[in-house]
Amino acid sequence: MKHLHRLAWISLLSLVLVVGLSAFMRHVATGLGCQPWPTCHAQYSGMSGGASSLAVSVARLLHRVVATGTLLLAITMLVIGLRAGPRGRREAVLAALLLVLALGLAVLGVFTAGSRLPAVALGNLLGGFMMLAVAARLVGPPAAPGLGAAAAGVAVLLVAQSAGGALVSASQAGLVCNDLRACAELARAAGWPWQALNPWFAAGLPPVDGALVQGLHRLAAIVVTLAVAALGWRALRAGRRPEGWALLLLLALQAVLGLVVGSIGLPLWAVLLHNLASALLLALVVRLI
Repeated sequence: MKHLHRLAWISLLSLVLVVGLSAFMRHVATGLGCQPWPTCHAQYSGMSGGASSLAVSVARLLHRVVATGTLLLAITMLVIGLRAGPRGRREAVLAALLLVLALGLAVLGVFTAGSRLPAVALGNLLGGFMMLAVAARLVGPPAAPGLGAAAAGVAVLLVAQSAGGALVSASQAGLVCNDLRACAELARAAGWPWQALNPWFAAGLPPVDGALVQGLHRLAAIVVTLAVAALGWRALRAGRRPEGWALLLLLALQAVLGLVVGSIGLPLWAVLLHNLASALLLALVVRLI
């Protein structure tokens, strides 16, 4: 079991890299950081070649190598867990779930390569986030009782918030409005385009229709921040001090990154860190369940 937990740590670190590389490819594909920035963003229709194209090619190759290694790690951990009998039942179940998610993302990649459909972006993002969360559970049993329904509820909120962020990115609406009031005014002027929330339809909409999605994403961020802060405080009081402090510190970093992303024009580095922080927040919350 000690060997299995070591492999789980390797898979966790590998998945942090996979999530980061996936975010880089996804955001560059939707025009983030295109030239001339930011006027090209809403009109961006694909990779323009040069340094950006080379960077994406290298990221894609590295992503495939690391993802394949993670798949092999999941298989190895599943075998070790099964051979350990009842003692490894928990780890075997989590490793099996990690394997299923990895295979699901592999199938999604094969059949949707090059697709800019928001549903595909959502599948890749949430699948990667869920794998990271499962790996966080696999690194070892918790040292104290979990927080049950409270942590599960916050995890659901984080998943919904991450999905909203993916829709904002996929609809290229990140620069449409800078605050809740502006987003609400644009959404009202566009006739409250609720179809922008449909991941199977939103790809064909003009970016201004994404003001509704971005406004909801900003509004939900307030609710999620309060919920995560309350969970972090509860974790501290329940004796889960490492996870509690990590949750509060990561939440503070995420809040700063959110302000940076929303105020200085979507710098690629800040958007990528914002995406990674969201994944790590979800992993920490799932570990508290």
